[in-house]
This record gives sequence, structure tokens and C-alpha cells, in this order.
Amino acid sequence: AVAAALALHAAKLVFFMDEDGVTDAQGQLIRQITLSELPQLLERDDIQGGLREHLHSAAIACAGTVDRVHLISRHVDGALLRELFTRDGLGTLISRDPFEHLRTATVADIPGILDLIRPMEERGVLVRRSRERLEMEAGHFVVMERDGKIIGCAAMYPFPEQGMAEVACLAVDSRYRRQGRGERLLDYCQERAREQKLERIFVLSTQTTHWFLERNFHHGALEDLPVPRQQLYNFQRRSQVFFRNL
Repeated sequence: AVAAALALHAAKLVFFMDEDGVTDAQGQLIRQITLSELPQLLERDDIQGGLREHLHSAAIACAGTVDRVHLISRHVDGALLRELFTRDGLGTLISRDPFEHLRTATVADIPGILDLIRPMEERGVLVRRSRERLEMEAGHFVVMERDGKIIGCAAMYPFPEQGMAEVACLAVDSRYRRQGRGERLLDYCQERAREQKLERIFVLSTQTTHWFLERNFHHGALEDLPVPRQQLYNFQRRSQVFFRNL
């Protein structure tokens, strides 16, 4: 199977096995593993038999031309359909590169960003942005991509003369919340601000104020914002201002 997948330059190779997937030391299913993590995993004494053989096969396949190897249970009805046609699949995914990663957005990502933020704009959580504006500001955005789909985004607008940056449009797909992805997006923006030698980041928020307070932001005033940002303040939204030192 490995030889055939390599010869075909297959996008994925699926193994059916008796186990539900690979588990950690506490017995919890590991959903994703990268190629670089496999050697350490194979050192565990509790990984034996068919599972060990599948992991060795996955290492050979991913080191070659196969992008992903899926280990799924043969005892689950519809397992292959769930693996192929649902975003999170089933069992354990082994990939050559991280299955989910952060990167700077491009204009090609705008449709995915729009799909992500529109429901939040309609609820008033985010300020509405036009496609034209997003295309012009794409370079300010970072996106979280999972298997080709945008599941999170954030924007960072620097104000270098004031030593600040605004973090805005922070959004995570509702199906992937409460798993630390918002923090990852925030940290990524924070690191970009540090790279530009900025000293503080700020956000304007109307409905998620507690989330920022829990992450070491503190209340600020409109007058504390850079003057160009003060001039764009929307008094109808009455957003609260929060700062965080870098």
C-alpha cells in the first residue's frame, strides 16, 4: 500500500485498524501528528503490533510523496465517509507538515475571511468590512488555515510613530472555539508587533471585553489611542478601549 501510494503521488493514504487511533499516555486520542513527532512516539513501549507497523508505514509515506496518512478504526460504521467528507475526520492524522497553521493572508484568502466574519458582523460583534477594503488590507491579516479552510483570522495595524499597534477583526469559526486558537492568533499579532519594535497593542471591543481582560489587557481611554485611530472611532458602537504592554 505504501509503495502504491508513493508511486501514485497520492494525497492521502488510509489505514484501517483495530484501534480508534493513536492515544497519548493518558489514553486520550491524538488527532494530529506531524512527521517530525513520529520518532519520539515510536519510542513508547505501549505502541506495539499493527499500530507500530502503521506508524512506520506512515513515516515512510510522509517522508516520500504522500501528504497525509490517516489511521482509522475498521469497527466504525461509515468510517471512510467520515474521514473523507468531514473537516475533522476520524482517528489520527499524520502529515508531513502541520495540518493547521498560521500565515499572512493573501488576496486569495478574502472569500474565506468573508465567510468567517460575516456571521459576527451581522451580530454586531465585528465592524462590517467590504470586500474591497479587505483586499486592500490583506497584508495586515493573519489567517489560521486548517486543511485548506480558513478557520480563524486577525488583523494587526501598526502605528509606529506612537509605538502601538491595533489588533482587530479577531475571529474563530464557531466549530473550533474554546481550544486556544484565539490566543494563538493574538500571540501571533503580538509577535509581529514586537518585531516592529512596538511597545503596546490595543483593541476596541463591544461584546468580548471579558476575554481581553482575562488576557492581561487593561482599560484605556479614547484619548490614549493614536490620533489617526481616534478620528476613525465609531461613537455609535461605543467600543471600549483596551491596552496590553509588550
